[in-house]
Amino acid sequence: MTEWVVLGAGGHARALVDVIARRGDRLVAVAGTACGVWDVPVLRTDEEALRLAEVSGAALALGIGDGSTRLHALEMVLAAGLPAPALVASTATVSTTAFLGAGVAVLEHAHVGPGAHLDEAVLVNTAGVVEHDVVVGRGTHVAPSAVLLGAATVGELSLLGASATVLPGVQVGPRCVVGAGAVVREDVDAGRTVMGVPARSVRG
Repeated sequence: MTEWVVLGAGGHARALVDVIARRGDRLVAVAGTACGVWDVPVLRTDEEALRLAEVSGAALALGIGDGSTRLHALEMVLAAGLPAPALVASTATVSTTAFLGAGVAVLEHAHVGPGAHLDEAVLVNTAGVVEHDVVVGRGTHVAPSAVLLGAATVGELSLLGASATVLPGVQVGPRCVVGAGAVVREDVDAGRTVMGVPARSVRG
């Protein structure tokens, strides 16, 4: 059984806490501005959370929805020499040949295929699919039911909207937004927002 301190106390933190409970792990505390009522201590600052994790030996999970903020929190944790192991839901499937970086979260019913590489602080949300040999950059969010097909690449700090699909071998640059339900058939340059079927650039 792993003990966890969760950075964040909002909606995404609640999703991670549910993952922790279903795994049979123990939640020690959350840190941040609280959303609703918690049955564990709510710490006011990240610094308090780091001190508690150091004293208790708990691992740290990143319950922060925004990719840039999540990545910044991970950098703070690693700089303090504290553990932020990947957190994988008990109902998720992750290939033994996949790589999950520090601070990765793979939520309920998601799938990460053989040879996939998820860099630091990647979030694969509920029922997201990251197929074989896909590469996902730091801080990127794969939203619920989004699908990255074989050998696709997504740069850091991108957002793939709910039920979006990136076709095999397609490259999506860093800091991109792929709209909900979009089907990406062609490479997307850095910083672009694309929407629709097939996906077309809407700005940038």
